[in-house]
Amino acid sequence: MMRKPDTILDEIHKIRREINELTKDMTTPQRTLYFNRRGEAAAKKYGFKVVANANESGNLRI
Repeated sequence: MMRKPDTILDEIHKIRREINELTKDMTTPQRTLYFNRRGEAAAKKYGFKVVANANESGNLRI
């Protein structure tokens, strides 16, 4: 079943508020670590390669 666009937007806003509530009292280094760990976990789960910049990926075409 497909969701209606307005319910998708509501869900996005709900997730954004939950993340904000979770991270609002974190210091900048703590937030950085939190998001880096989440990104690394997602990359591992979905098979992405995390690189510091596009030049590292080996796929940069100019």
